[in-house]
Amino acid sequence: MSDQKSSTKNILLGILTLLLVSSVAGNIFQFFHTREVIVEREKTKLVVDSLSIRKERLEAEYKASIAQLDQFKGENAEMDSLLQEAYGKIEDQRKRISHLINENQDYQILQQRFAELKETTEFYLKEIERLKEENKILKTENTQLSVELGQTKNENTDLKGKVDVASKLKVGGLGLKGLSVTNGNKEKETDKARKTERISVNFTIDENPLAKTGQHTVYLRIINPDGFVLADAGQSVKKFKSEKGDDITYSRSITVNYDGGKLNKTITWDQDIFNAGTYKIEIYIDEYYAGGDKLSLY
Repeated sequence: MSDQKSSTKNILLGILTLLLVSSVAGNIFQFFHTREVIVEREKTKLVVDSLSIRKERLEAEYKASIAQLDQFKGENAEMDSLLQEAYGKIEDQRKRISHLINENQDYQILQQRFAELKETTEFYLKEIERLKEENKILKTENTQLSVELGQTKNENTDLKGKVDVASKLKVGGLGLKGLSVTNGNKEKETDKARKTERISVNFTIDENPLAKTGQHTVYLRIINPDGFVLADAGQSVKKFKSEKGDDITYSRSITVNYDGGKLNKTITWDQDIFNAGTYKIEIYIDEYYAGGDKLSLY
């Protein structure tokens, strides 16, 4: 009976021992398994955090590059074209780096790609500075050219003006006479107003190789002592346009055929009564003043 109890006790003790050992073993297994899970989670968290940091860095460097270039937008078409080229290359590099980050590539490879992104930005910044300098030089040259063209234009205008003036016909010799006229139409020079029946205006157009040959209109203005232009009675007032666009009254006109050499002409003005005083004689050829003189009758 005693032996049976002892045997049962030993069996129970063995079972308890086995259970204890199993429990300890299970705890040990659970401990290491749990630890392994934690380590894996930490590793996964580390990888995720590392990817996030790298992506943030990529975006930061990409935005910094674009910001450096954006400040030059809109300056000119050539600059904008260069910027579009730079944006395209930087965007391509950003995509490649993003792909490498997603593949969890080696840190050294990423460092190299980031360096290349920076080099690309610096390259285009230098190109922009070069282009700005070229544009500055070109602007200076254009300014100088504009000044030179302006000077040339002024010189040409001055020269044209001088040529225009030089090409105008001028009256050199001018002879004025008061004449009395007999029944036989014989003329006799006089300075007596009461005897004067005709004023003779003889003039010589100077030689001018620059003047236009062909027909020219000569206008005669005779202004009496009272300041009025003599005109034919019963006829409307005769006028022509001067070079300045003014309406100029005149007494008589003739057409001459000019060949570039000296040309002598005479215009007469008949009137029943000439008052004493000074008569002002003016000659215009075409629309320009060509010469003049005075005749005094007593």
